Amino acid sequence: MGDGKVLVLDGGFSSQISCHVSTTAEGDPLWSARFLQTNPEDVFHTHLDFLCAGADVISTNTYQASVEGFVKHLGVSSEEGLGLIRLAVDLAERARDTYLEDNDGTPRRNLKPLIAGSVGPYGAYLHDGSEYLGNYADKISSETMKEWHKPRIKTLLESGVDLLAMETIPCFKEAEVLINLLKEYPSAKAWLSFSCKDDKSLAHGEDFQTTVIKCWEANPKQLLALGVNCCAPKVVSNLLRGINDGREPIPLVTYPNSGEAYCPEIGWTDKDKVDSIDKYVHEWLDLDKTELKKEIDKVLSSVPGHGKLRFELRDDKFSDYLMLMRERDARYTLYHENLALELKCKELVNSSQCHQYNEEQGDPVILRIALDRCREQLSATQSKLKKMIDDYSDTVPRREYDVLENKHNELNKKLDTLKTEYEALENCYRRVVVIIAAQKKSLQEELSEIKERCRELERAGTPRPQWEICADFIAGGRDSK
Repeated sequence: MGDGKVLVLDGGFSSQISCHVSTTAEGDPLWSARFLQTNPEDVFHTHLDFLCAGADVISTNTYQASVEGFVKHLGVSSEEGLGLIRLAVDLAERARDTYLEDNDGTPRRNLKPLIAGSVGPYGAYLHDGSEYLGNYADKISSETMKEWHKPRIKTLLESGVDLLAMETIPCFKEAEVLINLLKEYPSAKAWLSFSCKDDKSLAHGEDFQTTVIKCWEANPKQLLALGVNCCAPKVVSNLLRGINDGREPIPLVTYPNSGEAYCPEIGWTDKDKVDSIDKYVHEWLDLDKTELKKEIDKVLSSVPGHGKLRFELRDDKFSDYLMLMRERDARYTLYHENLALELKCKELVNSSQCHQYNEEQGDPVILRIALDRCREQLSATQSKLKKMIDDYSDTVPRREYDVLENKHNELNKKLDTLKTEYEALENCYRRVVVIIAAQKKSLQEELSEIKERCRELERAGTPRPQWEICADFIAGGRDSK
């Protein structure tokens, strides 16, 4: 690197490896790094795919790899986690060696493919999409980020990568940490690329061009290039345009995504709303020609008497790129056609050799058809779910939904508290009713007893005539009927 040639990087690793494994990395807290443990051979074949397609540089499958992440999500020890990072480098090197052997040791364009150790941001470890926001920079200290990055960078360099790819960095704070950490390994080289939210600013809000210049001036000896990745391709030109005006040119690197938006809950969205990346490549290459044109015009304007001098720019870089793109496309097409034919041949050979099959497992042809149908249904269901989620997000704004949900939860808590108090009061009321009923019954019995005693006293207190004495004088006496 550094000779001014245009180099072609590999593509999205998680997308390509899904052609070899039966699942995708979307939603996984380790992203495609999990396949280092579960599918190492598929990692190797994915690297080989990119080399056969024309990549000059391949990145190790360590973007979201970290010792803490492996320990937490794979249940391995710290040393085993470092071993997986070393394995990632070994697989990339094996793919390069295989590619060179298949080409009789003669690399394309006489350029031996380079291996870049992928170093993703701290936000990728958090698995909440914050590498596209950079908000963790306001809470996480520089020392914490340094201690998190250091084991991976140290292991990648010791394992023999040609350079480091410090990528998708959303804030200047973390970029500064990485640049200072790189100085601890004086022989190491790296490129540094940022995550941007628009055509002017980093994801965290800092000015992109100002940040790039600061980073370059902080360590020009070890940084090979600076740029942007994992952003919409339509913002790249404005981000890079004019960055080298009036200064020694800074080598640039860019590898945006296809323009889709990533949502941590459902993955990549807006696939049907983006243009092909080929539409933008010519524009990016023209940026370099524009910068050269400005320099030439400046020189010509400073030379007296040569106002009519004309200078035609050489188009070497653009011609090289077109040649590489055509060769890459041809190699990629031939490689995958060959791979498809080999798989088809294997299926035919296996089907011809296996006339009998296990009845318990079922007819393999029927099972294959059923599997294809299941995949179709899964795809249709996922599309339907995405549409429902999109419709729901259009109906109820997410922010309002969160507020209402929090309010709903608070009201539920208050309702539970009131319900508990009500039940306690109801139990107390029931006890009081029982006590009052018992007291009422007791009082009624006591009242009846008192009334009976009163009647007895009344009878006892009423004077009775002595009929023996007054019977002859009081009518209706003792003998009267």
